[in-house]
Amino acid sequence: MTGPGRRRKGELRRLRRRLEALHFEGKGGLDGDRTNLVLAELIDEALGFPAPEGSPDEVEAKAADYRGAAGLADEIRGGLRAVATAGLPNTWVGEAGSKASEVTKAAARNAEHMSETFGTAARELGLLAEGIGTAQRKHGFGLDALRAARGMLPEGDSAYFAAAVDADRARRAALDGIGYLESGVEAAEAAGERAERKLNELAADVRAGRLDTRHLSDADRVVLADAAAHGGDPADNEILTNRDLERSSTRLNSLDAKDRAAYDKLLDGAKSPQERAYLVKALAAGYPMARIQTFARKIHPYGDKPAWLQQHLTPIVNRPDDSRREGDHSQKVTFDGYQWRQEGDTCVALSTVTMHAQNDPVYALELTTGGHPGDPDHDNGAAFEERLRAEETRVYDRREGDKRGMNGLESEMVADDEIGSHTGTDYEAIATRTKESREEVLPKIREAVDSGQPVPFGARQGDEFGHQMMIIGQDGGKLQIYNPWGFTTWVSEDDFVNGTMGGASSEKYPTPTDIRLPEQKQAVRP
Repeated sequence: MTGPGRRRKGELRRLRRRLEALHFEGKGGLDGDRTNLVLAELIDEALGFPAPEGSPDEVEAKAADYRGAAGLADEIRGGLRAVATAGLPNTWVGEAGSKASEVTKAAARNAEHMSETFGTAARELGLLAEGIGTAQRKHGFGLDALRAARGMLPEGDSAYFAAAVDADRARRAALDGIGYLESGVEAAEAAGERAERKLNELAADVRAGRLDTRHLSDADRVVLADAAAHGGDPADNEILTNRDLERSSTRLNSLDAKDRAAYDKLLDGAKSPQERAYLVKALAAGYPMARIQTFARKIHPYGDKPAWLQQHLTPIVNRPDDSRREGDHSQKVTFDGYQWRQEGDTCVALSTVTMHAQNDPVYALELTTGGHPGDPDHDNGAAFEERLRAEETRVYDRREGDKRGMNGLESEMVADDEIGSHTGTDYEAIATRTKESREEVLPKIREAVDSGQPVPFGARQGDEFGHQMMIIGQDGGKLQIYNPWGFTTWVSEDDFVNGTMGGASSEKYPTPTDIRLPEQKQAVRP
């Protein structure tokens, strides 16, 4: 529930408690009873409680507009798909090397996604209109009950002389009215929270426009935003996060003529949209052009092998066999049979290393190949394991007190340096030891992971030693967790808020007690 919602509920709870505390004990009538006047004042106060805001008719009209837009987008999708499957020749090439067939296929997927998005928005707005209407009706029922309660007492100060039986009957009717008002607040909050969450998710899915640069054509932007890591639903595995799209735009617009020409050459020579997207991701990570050119030379022989690119450059992929159920540990994070998992009390270090690799393909390539892709002496699971242990030790040694828990300044600084330096963020530590504080921070967590920024958090039970994990996604009231024990899993937002998310690790660590939220810092420099 939102802060304003909690305040409204608190006001009604206060009125309810005061009404429940009133006792008449046979007084009233000719002798009068001051408690009657208190009752009348409380009823009048409740009658002034504001109704849930919003116009169901106006919201439903917007829903109808979105339904119409969904139909138009679906018609466009059908035409684009017909063109995409017609076997276009690879003769036309855009500024960044995007072929006509790539553009048409990406545009068809975007039109399909647009139709689904508009349809979802229409459905959610329809539910919001229904929720507002329900909340306002409940509020109206409450006012009717309160008016009836007030009518059981004489007007003005004459209420002082109401009979005890009438005063008690008015009190019970007023409590019924308060109950309806409370139901109205709950209905309005539920409808508003659902709509806000769902519409924010849809807004986060608007991607191509975030690649706002004069150096790429509209067609190239569509292809790059659409490029996905191999092995899962493309909609859940875009290579470029929203943050990558924004940061790469800033860097592209800032490149001098020499670096721009060198970068254009890399993009033009890429063998696939995936290779091109990883080059853009390296730019977004803040590397100088010489380093990006070296990276490009190393991955180019595998540019038309999406599975190789994913395995070496994107550790975590949402795969079709991931059930997305709370507590399901089946989604192991591996490279060549070896898990991305901690060794010893190094949860902060290893979770940070993995998230660094997830957001930085240059770093990921060094871990998976040692800088020698294709060389069997370096590009194998055992060698990866050795390099992973070395990085785990390096990051661990950077901060003292890892064994003292997850709420120290050291882990925040490590997140800044290892992750934030490549995503353009600084991490701010926030204590979340109460249910209310976790509920309050949840929208910011959703916003962060929707933009592609992992959220580190410490979990514990009481004052016991804690365990750090990472929130890396959210979907339909669930949070996706990377546990440095080597797997990802999903927990419900309710379990997160209530501190019952032992399914993400073990019952030793059920309660998120401290969160590190990413805060945007100055734009990346070329």
